Amino acid sequence: MQRKKLSILDDESERIARAAQGDLRAFDELVHQHYSLAYSLAYKVLGEEDDAREVTQDAFVRIHRALSSFRGDASLKTWIMRIVMRLSLNRRRDRTRSSWRRLGLHRGEGDTHEMAPTQQTPESEYISRETRTQVQTLIDHLPDSLRQVIILSSFEDLAYEEIAQILDVPIGTVSSRLHAARKKLLQQFREYDLL
Repeated sequence: MQRKKLSILDDESERIARAAQGDLRAFDELVHQHYSLAYSLAYKVLGEEDDAREVTQDAFVRIHRALSSFRGDASLKTWIMRIVMRLSLNRRRDRTRSSWRRLGLHRGEGDTHEMAPTQQTPESEYISRETRTQVQTLIDHLPDSLRQVIILSSFEDLAYEEIAQILDVPIGTVSSRLHAARKKLLQQFREYDLL
């Protein structure tokens, strides 16, 4: 088992080195391997497909340019997630500054940022969609520091250590922020009868 893990790490290191030297095929393999995770994180932070696609593409352009400076202090996955998180937060900040968005005029009839319902009946689909929308709204209104850890922990299922590396904070800070976020959400869930 340990040999297989080392082999995978060796393959990734070799691929990173080849991509850093300009091997486009190796870089394409890295993109293919990490794109869905990067997009998923961007989407969860931004809540809109177009913004998430743009941020993910921008992230991989930046990664391509900076790959030769990748030191390997963290895993490539963590490094990519840190870049995607930073770009997503910048996009979100820029978006909230827009007066159109502040006034809610950006929402059209084709706004499809809700998650697909998982239930079968129309009634349960409606309830599920409404609950998801309420939960997403409550998460969106958390302070950035709390929202980030909730997204990375609960939606991306990352370990505290990975979250600490992505956010560049101590593990204890991740733990305390996650505790505060969950406590705040639990209180709000009770207020809105979501429990």
